Amino acid sequence: MKYLMNICCALFFVIISFEYCNSSISAKEGGGVSTDSEQKNATATKSEEDVVIHREDIIFHSGELKTEVKKDTEKPKAIENTTIKNQKPFVPEIVEKCLKEGKKYEARNILSDYFLNKKIPDKQREIKEVMDTLNEELIFSPLPTPDTTVYEVQSGDVLARIAKQFNTNYELIMRVNKKPNARLNIGEKLKILTGKTKILISKAEFTLTLLLNDHYIKQYRIGTGKDNKTPVGTFEVKNMMKEPTWYSPFGGVFPYGHKENILGTRWIGFKDKPGVCGYGIHGTTLPESIGTASSNGCIRMVNSDVEELYDFVTTETEIIIQE
Repeated sequence: MKYLMNICCALFFVIISFEYCNSSISAKEGGGVSTDSEQKNATATKSEEDVVIHREDIIFHSGELKTEVKKDTEKPKAIENTTIKNQKPFVPEIVEKCLKEGKKYEARNILSDYFLNKKIPDKQREIKEVMDTLNEELIFSPLPTPDTTVYEVQSGDVLARIAKQFNTNYELIMRVNKKPNARLNIGEKLKILTGKTKILISKAEFTLTLLLNDHYIKQYRIGTGKDNKTPVGTFEVKNMMKEPTWYSPFGGVFPYGHKENILGTRWIGFKDKPGVCGYGIHGTTLPESIGTASSNGCIRMVNSDVEELYDFVTTETEIIIQE
């Protein structure tokens, strides 16, 4: 009996010890029953904590390393100067002096010499822009200049008679004085350009430059003859027509406005020379051809340009065509 009691006591202590161990383990884990998600999170956390990266396992591509270093050491780029576009156009010092003294006519003439003789080739465009601005006042406004005379309208005057008196065109008098029509008032003062006009044509550059007394007035873009058909040399004006009829070299006569008439709104014909007949300067119904060699030999211009040029030209205007 005593032996049986000893066995029961031993079993009791074993059970008590087992329960005590279970409660201790639960206390250490925070108590309660863990869910599947908690077990997964614990496992993930443990996995992340257990990750060890060894230096010898880190590999950089040499190109990537250089790129990263460049990014770290690269200095900030200077901000681009956006005011360059607004800088004053280039002008020689002597011209700058003339402009400061209000001598616009003298400044234009000096620039004209620079431009026509290409003394500073890389500044041609800027020089032209300055001259165009100056000529808006010197030529295309009623303000008098050394190249002009001022005529006071008398009783009985008409524009055509005044123009003939000064060997010019009445259309030019209207253009310069910004007159909307030919009506005159007694005592009205008219600015009239005096002197000789000349036209310089460059086939290579597709340009026509208008001069007055050998000074720059304006430059226009042109079209020339295909297959080098535009002749070179010096020419005189034979005739001038508004809204011209086209006598096609391929046969046919087409009045102004006809779909086959390609002459545009103006015609300035050249006097014939041996082997050179029927050439001239005219407008076009094909403005996209300007800047190309595509005509039958004549000089093509945009209609608005040839209309302006037409007003300056007389039978005494010299035309020089160069390669």
